[in-house]
Amino acid sequence: MSESITITANSIDNPETDVRRNERFHLVPRKRLEALVTTSGLIGAMIGFYDGVKISSLRYLTENAHRMPKTVGGCFKYGAAVGGFFGLEYLLDISRGNTIDFFNTTTAAFLTSTFYAKYNKLSSMQTRKMIFKGTALGLTLGLIQDYLIHARKGRVWYLDRYTQQKLV
Repeated sequence: MSESITITANSIDNPETDVRRNERFHLVPRKRLEALVTTSGLIGAMIGFYDGVKISSLRYLTENAHRMPKTVGGCFKYGAAVGGFFGLEYLLDISRGNTIDFFNTTTAAFLTSTFYAKYNKLSSMQTRKMIFKGTALGLTLGLIQDYLIHARKGRVWYLDRYTQQKLV
């Protein structure tokens, strides 16, 4: 015969039971990096496949012959960039005393987009646009992550200050 376990509302609502409530995407860093690198690799492979098919079809139409691309598609670079972004975000979290907030995500996006633009030798106008768009996306992603942490009753320092000032 099995024993029954009583669960009360207090034991479910207890913040001590959810050890990952302050983590991004509710995952510990190792699991988050594994999931995001795997997902980004798969998405990059699909994007690379799509670009390869598109380029091949255009070549076939213009040259009336099918040629394989001379370089590997953007899938590996995309996976490396996304893995580098989330790894850099984690390093910034650790370097700031395990402070998880939008600032680290925005900084990681800025550095990643800057590196990507310089690595691919984009023009100054393209570099400026790439950095602006990358930083804006990083800011958006960081704010969404902070909102999700706060919605799970996690600790986000600037939201805690705002809600405390509102209560006073």
